[in-house]
Amino acid sequence: MGKHLTLDGFITAVVQEEENRRQHPEAETDDEGDEDYRMGRDSRAAMDPAARHHAEYTRREKELKKKQRANFKAVIGPRSETLQNLPFMIPFDKRVEIFREFVVNDQTTRRNGHTDPDLWRFSMMNGAGVEGDRLSKHKATIRRKHEFQDAYDAFWKLGEGLKEPIQIKFMDRFGAEEAGIDGGGVTKEFLTGVCGEAFSPVTDIPDDSNDPEDPEDADHYEGIPLTLLGVKNMFKENPEHLLYPNPTMLEEVKHKLGEFHVSDIRSAITDILHRYEFCGRILGKCLYEGILVDLSFAPFFLLKWSQPSTASAVGVNDLRDLDAEMYRHLMALMDFEGDVESTFHLDFTINTQIAPGKMETYNLKPNGDSIPVTNANRLEYVHLVSKHRLVKEPAVQTAAFLKGLTTIIDPYWLKMFNQSELQKLVGGDTGSPIDVEDLRRNTIYGGVYSIGHDGEEHETIKLFWQVMHGLDDSDRRKVLRFVTSVARAPLLGFRVLRPRFSIRDAGDDQTRLCSASKNHLPPD
Repeated sequence: MGKHLTLDGFITAVVQEEENRRQHPEAETDDEGDEDYRMGRDSRAAMDPAARHHAEYTRREKELKKKQRANFKAVIGPRSETLQNLPFMIPFDKRVEIFREFVVNDQTTRRNGHTDPDLWRFSMMNGAGVEGDRLSKHKATIRRKHEFQDAYDAFWKLGEGLKEPIQIKFMDRFGAEEAGIDGGGVTKEFLTGVCGEAFSPVTDIPDDSNDPEDPEDADHYEGIPLTLLGVKNMFKENPEHLLYPNPTMLEEVKHKLGEFHVSDIRSAITDILHRYEFCGRILGKCLYEGILVDLSFAPFFLLKWSQPSTASAVGVNDLRDLDAEMYRHLMALMDFEGDVESTFHLDFTINTQIAPGKMETYNLKPNGDSIPVTNANRLEYVHLVSKHRLVKEPAVQTAAFLKGLTTIIDPYWLKMFNQSELQKLVGGDTGSPIDVEDLRRNTIYGGVYSIGHDGEEHETIKLFWQVMHGLDDSDRRKVLRFVTSVARAPLLGFRVLRPRFSIRDAGDDQTRLCSASKNHLPPD
């Protein structure tokens, strides 16, 4: 596209089309019920003539309205339709620029024309009572080692309001407020820290309720440490360390609550799902603010981000990313040349371990426990096993997460990216080397290191960049991780890094060390 066609003005035009789409919600396609009509065609022959005529009339009317909506969308958004249906026709970097423009346009609308957080806060401070109260809801004091729980307590009620700028103050483990001005860096550290805790897979759940290093007890649900309930184990990782929602999370919690004789299980499950939804909001907030997080997600999970309502998009081959051993066994079953029924003695059920020594058995289809797997129906069995593991087991958790994600990020914006591109959008491009000169062009200097009218850099600054050029890429990434918490450059280059990479002198303080992202400092 870039070689044969000009993309000048394409981004601006797409952003305008997006605004047109928002102003004409009637252009959105409502396909609910289409599947019912398609599946019902074979049964219409059994209807009486009047019913058959009515069904056919309804189908044609629905198809006509669908075509009208499609035509209307094509008129108000021809470029947007290309992005939705043929996104690979547009270079990835251009689509990232379009995504960022969508965000900026949304910020401008929501924040009374102020994309700068400080200007927005100033406008809120000068507003009448309700605005001042709104601003106070965007501030929080966060305890170290309790980032997720404190964030959840402080910001859950904000909902879509989490899009607005937030201000964070950290409290160390001794209860003392940490020094620091939130010019963007503290908020970034907070968001990456919350993501690190929320998405971190925990294999051994400790009881930290009496941790001597904690000034306060662990976070609890009705007196039960959340760690014992497994609430801090909401995500799992496959052998390639790719994350996905813990598919047995809800069953595990129900089992634990039963052990603790908690009667109000429904409220506990609702609380867990709210936490999944909050995880989605936090990750959406990172995408919204252009903050990269060092997380890698399984492709079958990412596929649901861009196609959240299409369960059929996930298939048998995606099972490899969840359970490679099960996938191999299913493929071996398909290739087996003997008699499947007499050799394997399988039926249409599946077992899931929800606790040590605790197994649950589920029917893959009605009366599945009485239906043997044979050579004739083994393909159906393989598909049902895959659907159960990939779709049914994590369905509620995934839906809650996506509800939170799409509260912050319009799902329409994500449809123009495939799984690998979404991963880059979240965590940056792991394959691209660090461009030192791009970082140099977009660095802010302060104090004695400020560049003068002659445009010459300070001698110390020249030495710094000389050293950076001399480092190999892995060491450059360590420097970037030390400062920004992520060892990858932003997809659009360091010009979009927030907050900007900065070098300032420490004044007369000869003991002050470099500022860093505390989440990635070594332990004391």
